[in-house]
Amino acid sequence: MNNYEKKHQPDSAFSELSGQRLYDSAYDPIPLQSATFNSKYDMSDLDKVECFVNDVLLTNELPIRTYPGAETGKWHTPTSLEIEYFRSFPDFIEVVKRLPSQYEYSEQVNAMIDCCQAMGLLSEHFDWKKNWNADPEKTYPCFEWLSGTDIFNTLVDTLRWDWKINNRQAKANARIKENIDRHAEYCDYVDSLFNARARQMVERLDLFYQKQHANSINVFDMTNDFDRLLNNARRNSLFDFMTGYIAKLEFGVEKGLHWHVILFFDGSEKKGYSHINLAKEIGEYWVTVITKGRGDYRNINNNADHYDKLGRLGIGVINWHNTELRSNLKKYVVGYMFKGAQYFRPKWGSNVRLFRRGDFPEISDIRLGRPRKEVESSDTPPR
Repeated sequence: MNNYEKKHQPDSAFSELSGQRLYDSAYDPIPLQSATFNSKYDMSDLDKVECFVNDVLLTNELPIRTYPGAETGKWHTPTSLEIEYFRSFPDFIEVVKRLPSQYEYSEQVNAMIDCCQAMGLLSEHFDWKKNWNADPEKTYPCFEWLSGTDIFNTLVDTLRWDWKINNRQAKANARIKENIDRHAEYCDYVDSLFNARARQMVERLDLFYQKQHANSINVFDMTNDFDRLLNNARRNSLFDFMTGYIAKLEFGVEKGLHWHVILFFDGSEKKGYSHINLAKEIGEYWVTVITKGRGDYRNINNNADHYDKLGRLGIGVINWHNTELRSNLKKYVVGYMFKGAQYFRPKWGSNVRLFRRGDFPEISDIRLGRPRKEVESSDTPPR
């Protein structure tokens, strides 16, 4: 590895977090429970943009190297960047074109936006998906007759220069540390809930607006809606015995703003309830009452069997002594909200709370008695 590669390659923690988020997204193909949703661009597309930029930073070589040829005039040897991204990087440009300018994104996405703008690649008059050709030597009159090779190579070089000159690695590392620290704090919060109530019913939902309304909803609308949900929960029997919650506001290109939500209920008091049906009822409450028919939701609990087969089950009814399920809850369910990828924040309104959790239980709420023993449980939690 040369000096440039050493200096500019992303930290291992960053690469692991970004890759994990993309891996997680492959195991989250959960259908909507009400309105039909057909997403061409979803959160995973932003992940792919970040992976592209990360891979660009791993080396300083030109992705497409051309040489004089005897017959055709030119020939080239493909690199891993060309093989992996030459055909697909126009998709990334189309994704970037659709990002609202009122938000800041991860350092990788911000770099992609700035470099594409500097190169004039974000023109509304050029459809990249329709007009891009797999032939690297094809030229494009709207880009001063540059070839595909020239455009791709220049974008890669510009990304590397932008990353260095704007000290983006330091900013990315700071966000990674912030996410790691916040994840640890929220895991402590989860432990405190189990220490107070040994049997928890864990509900996982995504809450958002239907596609036809998503573009008209802003950050303040979403935070006000979620505040109203929490306020109403205090006097609505649907939320009886709720012990805590965790929530994160995110942005998707097609889905728009949406909440990832984890709700905790006292499992002993909810005995006999179906955690799948409870999540459904909460989702329908979001649709009919909070958003007045304009919202939608994903009931993640409906796919508990799917996650169980993957060995990643961390939702449903979980007992304190089932260390595997509690570990999955903290590692996969809570951890999904704290991946390095998918950072976003409004450029204005810094007081907007993108991460939420309930209060730690009071000491008096933690039930006293014989110390619990860590035992392996072979019981399958009720569904």
